[in-house]
Amino acid sequence: MNILDEKGAMYAVVTLQDSDEVMVVPSNWVSLDKRHCYWPPFKSTEKCMEAVQQKPNPETEGKPWEKLRIIFLGEYDTFEKAKEGQKEIKEYEELSNPLKNVLPGIKRQRLDSTQEMSNNQLQPLPPVTPASTSRMSADDKDELLQMLRDIKSTVQENSAMLKKLLKDNTVSEVPSSTSVPPKEVKTSLNLPLRTFEDMERTERELNTTTTRKTYVKYLSGLGGFGNRDVIKNIMQHVLIDDLANEFNWQGRGNKKPFSQLTLADVIREAASKRNVPRVDCETEIKKYLSYTADRLSRKRAREQAGPGLEIPNVLPTLVDDQPDMAWDFFDDI
Repeated sequence: MNILDEKGAMYAVVTLQDSDEVMVVPSNWVSLDKRHCYWPPFKSTEKCMEAVQQKPNPETEGKPWEKLRIIFLGEYDTFEKAKEGQKEIKEYEELSNPLKNVLPGIKRQRLDSTQEMSNNQLQPLPPVTPASTSRMSADDKDELLQMLRDIKSTVQENSAMLKKLLKDNTVSEVPSSTSVPPKEVKTSLNLPLRTFEDMERTERELNTTTTRKTYVKYLSGLGGFGNRDVIKNIMQHVLIDDLANEFNWQGRGNKKPFSQLTLADVIREAASKRNVPRVDCETEIKKYLSYTADRLSRKRAREQAGPGLEIPNVLPTLVDDQPDMAWDFFDDI
């Protein structure tokens, strides 16, 4: 890695402590103590990516920026080198801790001025006992009761959301008495697609209403918990990674545009039957395509390691506090 001193650096690679995402950010977004990073208030991934490359000063776009806690990993003189550094770190993490990718990252949380303290300053709360509560003031007791009510409310909300997800998934996956078994449908559709010839044939077949409905019914029945899981299941059943690696959403660089395929419309239609909004469907497809090269790289690494070898569960000493998961800016979007 070509890590420069602070004066010559243009970009930094950091880990967000609240979500464990490895990100590339302009150096001028990082605080002087390198414990925090500002992030623009844009909802669009494309706009955030554009801001990263243009490096505007924080809070110059009319809306307040988020201030996020970070683990500083290194600085680079170009965006391309920073992306390479980000990719290396992500690959090391995924090779040494493959099971951690099963757990989804939590969303970034805003930091209020009263919450801006390091992890080393956080101390566990003492246990609540009858003796300790008897010494509390009335205001302290009210505050404690309110905290317990908030916790109870949060647990109930999460429980309700989980029940709804389980119900939606169960109802959607119950086959009708006249439906064709999924394996037979998959065989008849020749999925997953493996070559450009397969893709061209499928594009022609999807112009037929009957075939299109068959695809939508099959893909929407694959199931999944949450938007990401639904799209991942669909994409894995639609095409192999070697073919997926030839596409990105807009067709930039030397790749072909996935967004212009009739197959993309079919996937959106199938996802909508799983209650995945169109914009979220497209976002998850972009993510899936952007990670294809990494999936292929991990696959080759496992093949080279052989069945009798294990990849050690140790990362090279990059930083003292190593992140658990990776986040990608989706280079090819």
